[in-house]
Amino acid sequence: MGIVIVEVCESNPAASLNLEILEEKFAGTSVMRSSCLSECELCAQKPYVMVNGDIVVAEDLDSLMSSIRTKIESELTEWA
Repeated sequence: MGIVIVEVCESNPAASLNLEILEEKFAGTSVMRSSCLSECELCAQKPYVMVNGDIVVAEDLDSLMSSIRTKIESELTEWA
């Protein structure tokens, strides 16, 4: 089983999402909230998170959540 780390900056709109639900849905997934992920220019423009160090960005929060789920599934498939 793989481990997936989802990181979110508290200053980004993505922080308003209930990302912790991903921990329940996908075994081996952990959400980490941080005061800064050092992507300030991106953070000011669009909602984003980092999944295992890769930036996942979208135009809106619904699209972001969908993209995060897809990325997590991809990461877990690699470890299967």
